[in-house]
Amino acid sequence: MIKDRTMRFTGKTCLVTGGSRGLGFTVARDFISEGGRVIIVGRDAAQLSKAKEQLGSQTLALEADLSTQAGIDHVTASVGSIEKLDVVFLNAGAGGFRRLGEMDEATWDRVFDLNLKRSYFLLKALHSKVSRGGAVVLCGSAAGRIANGSGLAAYGTSKAALEYLNRVLAAELVAEGIRVNIVIPGGMDTDFGERTVGMTREASDALRERIKSQVPLRREGQPEEVSSAVLFLASNEASYITGQSLVVDGGLTSFTYQGK
Repeated sequence: MIKDRTMRFTGKTCLVTGGSRGLGFTVARDFISEGGRVIIVGRDAAQLSKAKEQLGSQTLALEADLSTQAGIDHVTASVGSIEKLDVVFLNAGAGGFRRLGEMDEATWDRVFDLNLKRSYFLLKALHSKVSRGGAVVLCGSAAGRIANGSGLAAYGTSKAALEYLNRVLAAELVAEGIRVNIVIPGGMDTDFGERTVGMTREASDALRERIKSQVPLRREGQPEEVSSAVLFLASNEASYITGQSLVVDGGLTSFTYQGK
């Protein structure tokens, strides 16, 4: 039984991709607050340095572009001396806002490479380091379950595929004592939209307002709320849970808001 729910990651090493900002940073911070050691991976050197300074001495920051094999190789080599990984949170992702008439192969491939292909091959490279009893958590999206706006074909489809991949990985790794689950956030209060290729600040704001109007709880989720779900899936509290999707979306994908 879990006796202490405040320091669930004491003595554990947790790797977080996309860990220099947004949800990834919040998750890394929360792992540390519960006793964990954290490896954050990001491609923006300045943002990564800022995040490391904020997170403190329990943090190893690795600069790597995980949309490339070279980035994966760098991360793999950098953790080579680390005895084991207890948690891997595959959070790095890319958006690409293009409607059918505007879509190009470069955008489609970039989104699928980072959201799906490279996440898979990074885990392939690292999984021998994941300890028996360890956990892998993927980061999906409500966009993979509900088509609530045009222009999200590549992003939503890649996240839908990631949810399927979650179940396959859970089945493959269960014999090694590794649990694999996925968290499915809805609209979150982050700057992800503003950093999405093809989306202007105005378009991002409009999409956020449209999603908020569709969410039964009538607001965006906070990164801390999604982080709580990630930490639960990564902790021993979820020791009998694998191959599952934990949706944190204010009811967006479950029912239509009927209130006044």
